[in-house]
Order: sequence, then C-alpha cells, then structure tokens
Amino acid sequence: MLALDASTPRCVLAVGPADALAPTTTWVHEDGANQVSAELDRRIVELLDRVGITPRALTRLACGVGPGTFTGTRVAIATAKGLALGLGLPVVAVSTLAATAGSADPNDMIAVLDARRGEVYAARFAREAERLYARSPELCGERSSVFDTLDPDRTCTLVAAFASAAGDGGGRTCLAIDGPNASGLWRAARAAHFDGAACPASDLAATYLRASYAELGINTPKRPTFKSDLV
Repeated sequence: MLALDASTPRCVLAVGPADALAPTTTWVHEDGANQVSAELDRRIVELLDRVGITPRALTRLACGVGPGTFTGTRVAIATAKGLALGLGLPVVAVSTLAATAGSADPNDMIAVLDARRGEVYAARFAREAERLYARSPELCGERSSVFDTLDPDRTCTLVAAFASAAGDGGGRTCLAIDGPNASGLWRAARAAHFDGAACPASDLAATYLRASYAELGINTPKRPTFKSDLV
C-alpha cells in the first residue's frame, strides 16, 4: 500500500504491506510556502525505487483527503486518482485529522488543524494500541466553540498540528506536533482500510468543511486589475 497526504505544509508518503503495523519506508518533508506537494510524483517514484518495487506491485492506495490546504489536498487527490486509474487500484480515503491524531499517543484526543480565518478543523479520536477510532464528526469553526462541542467536560488532550492552532485550549492539555507524520498517516490509513473505506478512484473527493473564499465571494485579488490598451 502507498499512503500519501499533502493537506498540510508537511507532505508525507509511506509504503508497506497493508496489514503491517508500520510502513516499510517513508518520506516526510515540510515547506512553509505550502508548495511541497509539487514534488509529490517524483518523490513517489524515489520511494518505490528505495523499496525495490514498481508501481504495478502496489495493491492499493491511501490518500489524505483533508480537511486542510486546498491546493495540497487537490494535488494529492489528483495524484492518487491518476495512479489508481492507471494501475486499476482501489483507493482508501484518509482523513487528515485522523492522520494528525494517529501521530500522537493520547488515548482520548481532539486532533486540531489551523483552518485560518480565526477557525480550526477538529475532530475527536480514541486510540487503543495501534488502532484509531473516530468519536465525532469533523467540525470547522471558532476554536473555543468547536472544542466545547467536542469535549464539554474538558477531559481530552488537544493534538494540534502547530501550536498556534489550539490557542490556550480552554484549559485543556495541549500537545503541539509539526503535522501528521508517517506513523500517523499509516495508522489512519490502516484504520480506514479495515473500516472498508476503499472506493473507486472516480469517487475520491476532498473534504471541505466550509466554502472557499471564491465561493463566498470575498476573494481579494493579489494584483490590481489590468486592462490592456489594445482591447
């Protein structure tokens, strides 16, 4: 199985037998400019070469579908779809929040990603040994409201990809990590695989928990409008 996620500034790849507790080999890279997904196809080739297999030796793919950065998520999904369609493989849709939760050790936690606009993406998970279980829907909203909805008793540990995502946590214990790691992605991919989340490549879709700036009609152009004198 090849697992990939590029929904955060950290891009993660992992390859190994689908029933293995850990991947055989991995690649992790992060870039503050959120452009690391541009190297995804080349890095997949390098990773498979490292294992000594060709793409046709793969039996399935697992792809992070967000929530997260729009561009990175779409690049990962397009890459996974191209491989799956070309090789005739099923694809397992993996939550990037689940990959974040799988990257930490607490047994009861809320995985948190920065959604910008003063909001967070978050969901509650339970961890038992190497198995990961979702305990809530995935939410997007103002952090204190989301945290209180998911954990009204304030007993969970917040696992935040980047410390700023969790804020003060409303008095909860906060664990800051640098984003999903290879072990976390693999745990989430295995959990999704065993939960029957495999689908045809054509059905793989990004998880958008809110509308984009363009859809809301509030997108601000990065450059002033230019009108040619020739038209």
